[in-house]
Amino acid sequence: MTRKVKTDLKRGFSTGACVAAAAVGAWLRLSEKEPANDAVELLFPDGTRHPFKLFASCRDQGFGVAVVRKDAGDDPDITDKALFKVKMCETGRFPQNCDYELACDKARIILNGGLGVGLVTRPGLDAEPGKWAVNPIPRQMIIDNLKAAGCGRKPRSYRLTIEIPDGERLAQKTLNPLLGVVGGISVLGTSGYVEPYSNSAYIKTIKILLSGAQRAGCRDVALCTGGRTAKALGRDFPEMPEFAIVRVADFIADSLKIAEEIGFERVIVACMAGKLYKYSAGLEYTHAHTVRYGCQDLAAIAGNLSFDDDVVSRCRQSASVREAFSYLAPQEVILMQDYLGRKALEELKQWTGKVRLELRLYDPQGNFLQSWGSA
Repeated sequence: MTRKVKTDLKRGFSTGACVAAAAVGAWLRLSEKEPANDAVELLFPDGTRHPFKLFASCRDQGFGVAVVRKDAGDDPDITDKALFKVKMCETGRFPQNCDYELACDKARIILNGGLGVGLVTRPGLDAEPGKWAVNPIPRQMIIDNLKAAGCGRKPRSYRLTIEIPDGERLAQKTLNPLLGVVGGISVLGTSGYVEPYSNSAYIKTIKILLSGAQRAGCRDVALCTGGRTAKALGRDFPEMPEFAIVRVADFIADSLKIAEEIGFERVIVACMAGKLYKYSAGLEYTHAHTVRYGCQDLAAIAGNLSFDDDVVSRCRQSASVREAFSYLAPQEVILMQDYLGRKALEELKQWTGKVRLELRLYDPQGNFLQSWGSA
């Protein structure tokens, strides 16, 4: 009997979206407003709106409290069904060093983490060391949606506390302990969504997208790892149709082989430093939860480039490439990037034949850094 493979996979919502929804629910309760049908409508970065059912909400001793249960869709996300709780109150107290002070129209929001929220202890992540592991886009989603709900119309100060009751246990199943995030999980997300994860389905989708670009007459195609690199490519190659910029996530080898098979003349690959490092090692599949590629080779490269022993040691002990780069002087970063880029280009060429290949490196803000190969 042939097993039926599910292809209509349901997307889910990120931890950041869940926290933003709980924040709106907490604000409504603090304002003594009843959430309609125990649900809130959430604005996403792409401009769409989605309803979130509140698992619980109340006003208690001057606090607005709301809880959202995460729906990760068909993605095997370890935080699926986890509870995200937000408490909100008026405050006059200044924030601690680890908190965030955010502007919300006329009001200010002091955002802090509570039970089950991780604290960043090492550099190289989207949240800086000494701060709660709440990434920039989730923070912006919180503010945007609080504004939309009416928060900030008066000059007030509010304390917003995030709690994830099972966060500390769940964090042990993530990369957080290795990355230096202690005490809980991170509040993540660049789009608010969790895309369903299926290797075979994703590779099939990549093939469909590349075939479509070829049938539309494209001789060049760009492969990128995600939304930020896709946006950067669109900016740097305005003549390239949007459908010719394909997000391949971690499937670099499969994608290059498909592009070669289809017959593109030129392939541009865009990535950030972490993927560049993995490409330089010849890894065909780069998902962090499957491929835990440490920084020992990065330390060896630093030694070959005659960097100071202290820098070599720091690279060896780093939990991520971004952390390792934070210990390098600007000129050392350029030397390291160039070494990795030239090595990565050699490895990527192993999966292509006559295709002209260009590898481009971007920083986390989408700024172009360096390129290697055929321009």
